[in-house]
Amino acid sequence: MSAPFHILGMGWALPKTEIDNDFLHKEVGLKKTPEWCASRLGILKRYSVLSREYIVKTRNKDPMQAMIHARANGETPITLAVSAARQALARCGVKPSQIGMVVCNCDLPFDLVPGAANHIAKALGIGSGPHIDMNAACSSFARHMKYLGDLEDRAFPEFVLTVQTSCYTTRTDYSPENYDGYIWGDGAAAQVCSSAHRGRVQVEPLVYGTDPQGCDSVRVDAAGHFWQDGARIREFSIRRTVEMFESIAAAKKLFAEDVYTVTHQANFVMQESILGHLRLPKERHISNVRTQGNIASAGMPSAIAQRLDQLQKGDQIVYAVLGAGLAWGGGYMEIQ
Repeated sequence: MSAPFHILGMGWALPKTEIDNDFLHKEVGLKKTPEWCASRLGILKRYSVLSREYIVKTRNKDPMQAMIHARANGETPITLAVSAARQALARCGVKPSQIGMVVCNCDLPFDLVPGAANHIAKALGIGSGPHIDMNAACSSFARHMKYLGDLEDRAFPEFVLTVQTSCYTTRTDYSPENYDGYIWGDGAAAQVCSSAHRGRVQVEPLVYGTDPQGCDSVRVDAAGHFWQDGARIREFSIRRTVEMFESIAAAKKLFAEDVYTVTHQANFVMQESILGHLRLPKERHISNVRTQGNIASAGMPSAIAQRLDQLQKGDQIVYAVLGAGLAWGGGYMEIQ
């Protein structure tokens, strides 16, 4: 069993370029219409480290050039991660010098070596530590929480910074026949965690697993575009999320009408399907995918961070996320 611990502060960051559905259809030239996006994905807008001019001009034919452009534009997975981390630290009053370990997911890094965790630690002024990259694509938040929950007390630093960051728009094919441009946005999320200090959120990681037989269902090669088997991923996501919600609710003896739920922010229509399968109350589902798009591993934790000030002591949250691998993970949170 993974031990509970606390999240003291949460933060998130989005890049400055806003991309709505009309822009993608009318200016970029995606053949699928905004009406199609609304009915099939339920996403209204998203944000990118790429400029609108660059997307229109190139349709991101060459992802390597996209990374060069993003650097010149002043936004990368690292800059977003650092911004999210600074917000998380500020919200709980922990100083960078107090962080003993950085655990980071950056599954589409601009730099292969060194790891993103060390870039983040340097930018924030965090000292030495066992800083590590732990990449599990969109399921990385659950993997980070499970990793911390499984640590022995002596291996858990006083404060740990966990970060999820990615820039999937640099790997998105914006050619007319493709519709991935409607799905992806860029962003980052960060959490300050501790087993020694109480915080705003108590976390109990309960589930994490992978099915290597499905590893080819979602792919991004070293220099190419994102690709997925959409039908298989949709079926897997709905089925596995339903299973996780049911198993976590049974383990914690929870009733659907009493808890908040939050899932991987893949698309809004998929979330509604999951709620329908389980007859969960829509008003208690935490979501931001309609206005941010799918920002991969940062989506679910950023949704909680953005809602946190509205939650009350004693509120309970069941979370479940999925990712390439195929991977899945979830657990229980309680607001303190």
